[in-house]
Formats: sequence, structure tokens, C-alpha cells
Amino acid sequence: MKLNFLFALILAFVVSQTSFAQEENLPPLPKGPMLLTSTTPAMMSADYWINKLPNPDKVLKTPEQLEKFNDEIRLMIPDQVDTLKWMAPRGSQIRKLLEDEYKTVSNRKLFDTSDKYILKSYFDENIKPNIQSDKVPDKISLKWGAATRATSVRALPSMVKMLEEKGDVEFDMLQFTLIKLWHPVAIMHTSADGKWYYMQTGYVRGWVQSKDIALFESRDALREKVKSKSFISVTGESVSVYRDPGFQTRIQRVSMGTVIPLADKSAAGYVVWMPIRGEGGKVVLKKHYIKPGADVSVGFLPFTQRNILKQAFKLLGVRYGWGGQYNGRDCSGFTFDVFRSMGMDLPRDSHQQVQVGTQLGHFKPYEDMELRAQSLKTRAVPGITLLKMPKHMMLYLGEENDHFYIIHSTWAERIGQDPIKDEKRRINQVVVTDTGLNGNSYLGSLFDRTIGINKFD
Repeated sequence: MKLNFLFALILAFVVSQTSFAQEENLPPLPKGPMLLTSTTPAMMSADYWINKLPNPDKVLKTPEQLEKFNDEIRLMIPDQVDTLKWMAPRGSQIRKLLEDEYKTVSNRKLFDTSDKYILKSYFDENIKPNIQSDKVPDKISLKWGAATRATSVRALPSMVKMLEEKGDVEFDMLQFTLIKLWHPVAIMHTSADGKWYYMQTGYVRGWVQSKDIALFESRDALREKVKSKSFISVTGESVSVYRDPGFQTRIQRVSMGTVIPLADKSAAGYVVWMPIRGEGGKVVLKKHYIKPGADVSVGFLPFTQRNILKQAFKLLGVRYGWGGQYNGRDCSGFTFDVFRSMGMDLPRDSHQQVQVGTQLGHFKPYEDMELRAQSLKTRAVPGITLLKMPKHMMLYLGEENDHFYIIHSTWAERIGQDPIKDEKRRINQVVVTDTGLNGNSYLGSLFDRTIGINKFD
């Protein structure tokens, strides 16, 4: 069956958008910070929770201990790799991965942003030929690159939004995550049109737009820059990078947790190295500038409860974004950025984040209530404890008046008892709540559905 002409025009328009987040007419965000459940205005401050701690400035892990912990994470989580030590699979394995990933998505019932079913013929005629899995050689010769900006990692080489439910525009099933500026990538394959790379990074494998990747001549050349001992870590929600030392021309804003090689620091500001994609995709390293008062750290922040909570509350009220879309953070993207500020390489997905560190308990939803509460009361440590429920991750703040408080990035609160209506209150931001959120709904509260608790002590 052929796509009708109007549908084809719609698809062509969506494909052409390189910054699709800015083109959509989305509902306005609820005004924040929002007071939900039993929270009070005082609880909206990091200091409120820090002042409850006996020793918030104690260094819980030294840089050396964090490096060892990161190595342990990579041993525990198969999808977590050291990109710069990664060895390419055989070509036959890559071909199978590409074919399986294509089949998985193309066999799903998905909708476009006009609420129309995306036909199987669209995949077969527009996406499959571009993947060209049959062109993958038996022996892979990796190319090495770094992201020139934050860029999406996609399940298929396409920017077309594909939705599981009609109108659910904020949840694109092709979107895996974002990788940050300077993130190293190992490139295994290139699309037929040359506009996409199939690559492996430290925590995700997928397709990225080639225009956002600058190629290095070798793995060692890339390592020299991304593993430089002289670097800054972005510790604000985001900071601006400028082309000129007078800070007149801003080229991009980079998000919390981004690590940038440092060329020089003085009272006039920070001089940083930026990877520019030049002729033939080759990297051109240029000096750019960050203002002296910018929220950055030379090196990583010390791993303390104070710093973790400070970082978390800098994101209070910041937009929710599935897979990093709309310059936002989903639940695990929020925790990822907070801990990355200290140099911890958390896995990107919530189901993996709960597997690392010290396990305080695994539970069944709606069961083990007393055991769950006991684990939080006696073993959980504010700032370094994560609570996991199906498809959601939360950072523990502490207990007060028999309520357990958390800070987390969430899209909505269920408020009705009818699962067919599935009534929701839109939140769409980072909030402080207690674990009773959703408690008046058919799903039950966050506490009822918590299935895992782990901490990084």
C-alpha cells in the first residue's frame, strides 16, 4: 500500500526538522516549583534537607574510589562499556543487530504526530534501504568521534516521531537518549545517505546524526582529549559557551554533567576546547569561552551529600523530557546528571541504575510494606539512595513525620480510580514530593509500587 500524498508531506516535513522540539505547539508547563502531597515551601530548598544531616561534607568516595566504582558498574551492567577500550563485534553480529532492531520497531503499531498509523510500507521504502545492513563488512573497522553538541540517539536512522498512543507527542518510541557534548563514540556503520552513524557509546548503542559528530584520526587521538586531566564539569542546569572572549556570540548551552577539556582559566573566564566538524567530518579543535561566573567546576565536585543535594535542587522545576527531548530530563536522566557532576558513571536507564551500589531491598508492588518502610527508616541515606518503581527512579531526601520524601523528574500524577479514563494531573518537571504521590489513583502510591532501593555509600 502506498502512503497517501498528505501523509507523505507530513512525514517529509517532520524529517526535515533538526530541532523538532522547538517546532511543536505543546501545552504550557505547569508553573513550578509545584507543592504536591505533604510538601511545604521550606522543603523546596536543598539547605532544608542538608541541615538535617550530621556530616553533609564528608567525602563518601574519593576520585580513586569513584573510578573503581565506575569499573565495577561496567562489570555488572553489560550495556555499560568503556567506549575507548571497546572492541567491535563481528560484522555478522552488527548485521543481526540492525535487522532485529528494524523488525522490532517496524512491527509495532505506531502513530505519527497527526494521529495517523505509520504504515509498514513507510519503513520498508524509506528506512530499511537507508540502514543497508547488507553492506556491513565481516570485519568492522571502527571510526572514532566525539559529539559536537548534545544529540539524540535513535532506534532507527530517522527523526520522524513515532508514538505508541495517538497524541502522546512527548513520548517518541525512536528516542533512546541524548549524548552530551564531547561524548566519545565508536562508529560501526554509516547509513546509505551518509546522514547517520550507527555507534556505541558508554551507555547506549544506536543511530546519531553524522552532522553532530566530529571524527578523530584514531582512538588514541580521541582519548587524549576526552580523558584530559585538565577539564571543567558543568555543574549548573546548563551554561553558555561563546565563540569569542568578549562573550558576544553564544554557540550553544551545555547541560549539567558535561565534561569539557580546559585550555586555560583566568579572571577573564574559562578557555575550553570545542570539537568542530570540519571538511569530510574531520574534527577541528577550536578555543571557545565560558564566563568567569558560570556554574562550572574545574574537575568534578567532591562526592558529598551536600553536593549531591545541591545539584539535585538546581534542577527543581526543570522540564521533564523523555530521553532528553525538549532540553529536559526524564527520571533516570535527572539522576544521571546529578551523579555525573561528581564523576560517577551511572547507567542511563532506571532498571540498570537500581542494580548498582549497595542493595537495600527488592520488593513486589503492593506487598512487603513494612519491610520497605523499615529499609528506608534504618538503612537509607539521604542524597545517595535511589528508589525504583516500574519505569521510574527517585532520589531519596529523608523522612519527616512518617513521610518519606524524594526529588524526581516526573511527567504526571494519576488522580482517578478508573483505569479506562486514566485521569492525570500534568506535572512535567522535577519536583519534591513524598512517596504518597499517586495514592488516590487506581495504580496506588509511589511507595506502594517501589520495587527496589539501593545506595552509593
